[in-house]
Amino acid sequence: MCGDYLQELNQRKDQAWEAFYADYYAALCAYANKFLHSPLDAEDIVQDTCVKVWESDRVFVTMKEFTWYIYKSIYTNTMYYLRKQNLHQRLLQNIQEEEVVMPEDDFIQTIREELVRQLHLYIEELPRESQKIIKLSLEGMSGNEIAEKLSISLHTVKSQKNRSFKYLREKLSKSYYVSLLYMILFDIYS
Repeated sequence: MCGDYLQELNQRKDQAWEAFYADYYAALCAYANKFLHSPLDAEDIVQDTCVKVWESDRVFVTMKEFTWYIYKSIYTNTMYYLRKQNLHQRLLQNIQEEEVVMPEDDFIQTIREELVRQLHLYIEELPRESQKIIKLSLEGMSGNEIAEKLSISLHTVKSQKNRSFKYLREKLSKSYYVSLLYMILFDIYS
């Protein structure tokens, strides 16, 4: 019986693996939980380990070898999990210890810089002529100067600027940074 059972486990037959799972699952979970002290994590590790053994090509000669391999795999996966958790906790602790508080003025400047960066990205979404008009306007050129430089009418400059500014206001109004800057400035001056 034991030889047939092992042969069916080696052949990855569903019925044999279901029987194995039913017979060993609780014991494997208890074994993993000795190290983890977390029944849910223990169950996850046992399930993952069993799936990996099922998917592997490994063939076992005896039930003792099979059982030892399962327990050894669970032990290894449990230790790996604990090391990973420990590393994660140490990294979080280091981040909290090293956290530098940014002065409020620097924070506001960072938000403004991000808004300017976003503004330039949105300007790049405008049609080519509108981009030129807005960029020249941001450089401080008047409507007449822009019209003369681009060889277009003042009316075209004004209408392009109005459409472009409307588009940019709409885009920036949806920005998280505008809301954040507003909240900070409102708190500072209230």
